[in-house]
Amino acid sequence: MVDGSALSRGLRKRCPVCGEKDIFASFFTIREHCPDCGLEFEREEGYWLGAMVVAMGLVIVAFTVVFLGGIALTWPDPPWTTLLIATIGVNLVVPVALYPWCMTAWMGLHHAFVTSNRDEGSAPRY
Repeated sequence: MVDGSALSRGLRKRCPVCGEKDIFASFFTIREHCPDCGLEFEREEGYWLGAMVVAMGLVIVAFTVVFLGGIALTWPDPPWTTLLIATIGVNLVVPVALYPWCMTAWMGLHHAFVTSNRDEGSAPRY
């Protein structure tokens, strides 16, 4: 069964277990553990590969929207050079700007579908 609350918290850039907001030390650096529940974020080497897959999916969607939208809006004479520059810009900016969100979205997906992780990080709160 899917844990929708873990997915929802991950999509809102929060800890997927407890919902803590303060999980990033800086824009690109996630803390090792959740400051509230103690969940270890990087579970194993290569764990963030899933976040990269989420980022690539976002890039593909953004690229397609910009490219096909640009063609549709300017048909029958699309400005190919402008579309080239715009889509290259999208491919450069989207993964960098959204990578922290992709990390928490991946954690949310992971915790929503992998049932063995649901009790992790449930340290007593004081």
